[in-house]
Amino acid sequence: MAVCCDANSNTTTRNDVFTIALAGNPNSGKTTIFNALTGLRQKVGNYPGITVERKVGRCRLPDGTDAQIVDLPGTYSLISRSPDEVVAMEVLRGLRKDTPQPDVVIVVVDASNLQRNLYLVSQLIELGCRMVVALNMVDIAARRGIAVSAQELSNQLGGVPVIPVVGHKGEGIEQLKAAISSARVAPMPDWPLPEPMKEELTIVGGGLAIIDSEEGLDAPSAGLPRDGLAPANGSPQRERLDRYRAIAERLLVGDSAADLAAIARREPVVSMLTSAHQRMEQIGLDPMEADVEAHYRWIEAVTARCTKSIDAQTTTTPASTETPSPDSSRKRSLSERVDSVLVHRVWGLLIFAAIMASLFVSIFWLADPIMGAIEDAISAVAGAITENMSDGPLKALIVDGIFAGVGGVVVFVPQIALLFLFLSILEDSGYLARAAFLMDRLLSRVGLHGKSFIPLLSSFACAIPGVMATRTIENPKDRLATILVAPFMSCSARLPVYTLLIGVFFAQYSAMAKAGIMLSLYALGIVAAVISAFIFKRVLLRGPTPAFILELPSYKLPQISQVARTVWVNAFEFLRRAGTIIFSMSVLLWAISYYPRLPETQAASIYAEALAQNDGDEEAAEIAVAAAQQHYSIAGRFGHAIEPLIRPLGYDWKIGVGLLGSFAAREVFVSTMAITYASSDDDLGQAMLNDTYPPSYGELAGKPVWTPLIASSVLVWFVLAMQCMSTLAVVKRETGGWKWPLFMLVYMNALAYIVCLAIYQVGIRL
Repeated sequence: MAVCCDANSNTTTRNDVFTIALAGNPNSGKTTIFNALTGLRQKVGNYPGITVERKVGRCRLPDGTDAQIVDLPGTYSLISRSPDEVVAMEVLRGLRKDTPQPDVVIVVVDASNLQRNLYLVSQLIELGCRMVVALNMVDIAARRGIAVSAQELSNQLGGVPVIPVVGHKGEGIEQLKAAISSARVAPMPDWPLPEPMKEELTIVGGGLAIIDSEEGLDAPSAGLPRDGLAPANGSPQRERLDRYRAIAERLLVGDSAADLAAIARREPVVSMLTSAHQRMEQIGLDPMEADVEAHYRWIEAVTARCTKSIDAQTTTTPASTETPSPDSSRKRSLSERVDSVLVHRVWGLLIFAAIMASLFVSIFWLADPIMGAIEDAISAVAGAITENMSDGPLKALIVDGIFAGVGGVVVFVPQIALLFLFLSILEDSGYLARAAFLMDRLLSRVGLHGKSFIPLLSSFACAIPGVMATRTIENPKDRLATILVAPFMSCSARLPVYTLLIGVFFAQYSAMAKAGIMLSLYALGIVAAVISAFIFKRVLLRGPTPAFILELPSYKLPQISQVARTVWVNAFEFLRRAGTIIFSMSVLLWAISYYPRLPETQAASIYAEALAQNDGDEEAAEIAVAAAQQHYSIAGRFGHAIEPLIRPLGYDWKIGVGLLGSFAAREVFVSTMAITYASSDDDLGQAMLNDTYPPSYGELAGKPVWTPLIASSVLVWFVLAMQCMSTLAVVKRETGGWKWPLFMLVYMNALAYIVCLAIYQVGIRL
C-alpha cells in the first residue's frame, strides 16, 4: 500500500494502484465531486465487518494514469468519535488493511464556509499528506458576497494546488484531475500556540527524533519524516523537526489513534508525556483546548488573507488577522431570511407538516394514471402470453402466480419512484438538515439525539439504510435507541399495502382525504417510535442526551443527475426485489395455494350443490369450488392452523397467510392477496370486497371478511409490526449479536398484536 507522505511525485511505493482519497466535511459537496470524477465507474458496499458505506470509483487522469478514488465518510476532524469518522481517519492514516493508504488526498472545501472546512485541512497538513484542495461551491460563496482567491489560498498552504470547482455543474473537474500530478505536502505552519506548549512540543518532538534515530519508533503511518521528503519551504532538517513536533502535538492532545499506539507505549515517551502534562497542568493549560484554538487562529489569518467581501457594507481588510465583527445594520442574506421562516419553532413545523402532506397527496394524485397504465399493460401481456394456452397448472402458474403476484407489486413502482424523488430533492436542496434542526427540539424531549432525525427520515424509504445511518451518532446508547425505533417509520415496502387497502376500502373519499389517512399512518409510526424511545431511554438505555451541534448546509438547486440517480437506483432495487424475492415468494405461494388439488368427485359434488342452492348460477358454483380448493390446499390448511391466534384480531386464514408471507418482504402481502383471490375475481380490490365467510364459520357465515374496520386494523399492523428479515439481519450486524434484533422482533410484534386487538374488539362493540 502507498505511503501518502513519502514524496511529492506520482510514484506509489507500496500499492500497485494509484489511490486517491476524497475527504471533506459533511455537506461540503464531496459526493457530488466523487460522482463527477468517476461517473458510472463506481461500486458501493460496506467496509468489512462494519456498516459504514464504502464507495470506490475509477478515474482516468490526464497523464493516462488509471486511479482508484475512495470516497471517505464526511468528517470534521481526524480526532474521531463516530464510526464514520473512525473509518475516514483510519483510511487517511493507512490503518485499514482493506483499503490502501492514499497516494493523494483531494480535500473538498466549501468556499462559503471556509473557516469551518479548513480545520480538516490543518490536520491533514500535520499528517503530512500530499494534497489537492477542491474549492467547491464558489458560486454559492459569490452569491453570499464572498470572493475566495484560490491562488492566495494555495500560497498560504505552501503551494498545495487549490482548484475552484462547482461540483453540481461539473465546472473545474478536468482542472482538478490535472492538478493531481502537482499534489504536494504542505509545510508545517507555525501554529500560534501558547509559549509553554511550544516549549513542551520542542522537548517531546526532539526526544522523539532522538529515539527514532537511535532505535526507531516503528510507526510508519504516523506521519514520521522519511528520507527523500521534499519540503515545500525551508530546510530538510527544519521539515523533519516539524514532523516530529506534529506527532508530539497529537500525543499531547490525547489522540488515541492506532498509528500512535506503538509510540505512546514506549517508556521514554511515556515519561516525557507525563512530565509535559504535569507542567502544563500546573499553569492551568489544557493541551486540547490550546491546540484547537491555535488551529482556528491560524485558519482565521489564512481566511482573512485569501477572502474579501464583495458587499461594500462588509468589506474586510485582506491583511487583517481578526474576524470582522458582526454588523447589526448589515442586510440579511436571502438564506438567512429563508431560514428565519423554515426553522421557526412554529412556522417551521407547520411548513414541514405541509411539505410531508403534499408529498403524500402527490403520491396518490400523480402516480394514479401511471399505475393504471402499468396495470393495463401487465394484463395485456398476460392475456397475450396465455391466450392460446389450455387450462392447467402451467397457465395457472403464469396467470395466478407470476402475473398476479409480481404484477400486483410492480404496479406500485411509480409511487416508490415519486417518494424517492421528493426525498432526494429535499435532501439535495439542503432542507432536510433544517428539518433535523426543527425535530431536535421534539426528539430531545424523549431522550433522542437530534442526529437521530436523519436515520429516522431515511427509514421512511427503507429501514436498512436508516439503521446504517445511525453510525453518525457518537453516543452508543443514543445510537441503539435510534436503531430500535427506526423500523416504526413507514418504509417504501409498506406503501403498496397502504395504497391497496386505502384505495379499496376508502375509495369513496377524495385524494386529499386518502392522503390524510396515509399521513396518519406515518404519524402513528412516529408516535410509536417516540413513545418507545422515551421508555428505552429511561429504562434500558439511561443516559443524558448530548448537545446537538449541526452545520446547516447551503441552500442549492438540486442536481438533476444526482436526483435521477437516486430515483433510478431505488426504483431498480424495488424492481430487483420484485424479480427475485417477490417472484420466488409468488411462485411458492401459488404452489401451496394450488396443491394438493381437490379430488374431482368432491369438486363435482360441491359444484352441483352450489348450483342447486343458487338457482343454477354457474359463476356462484365456480366460486364455491374455488373456495373449497383454497381450504384444501397447503396454504388453506396452514392458514386454518394459525387462525385461532389471529381470530381475536378479526383476521381470517387468508389474511394470516399474507401476514406470514410479508416477513420475507412486506410488499409480498399484496401478491399473496392477489394469488389467493385470483381464482374468484381478476380485480383484487373487488374480490376482497366480495369475500364473505363460508357456512362453516357459524354466525359469521355470509358476512364480509374485509370491512373498513379490518382494513384499518391491518394497516395499523403493518405500521407497528417487525416484518422485515433483511432489517433484522442488518441490526444484528450493527449491534454485534442477536440480542437486540430478537428483542426488536418480540416487542414490535407484541405491540402490534395488542393495538390491533384493541382496535377490533372496541370497533365491533361501537
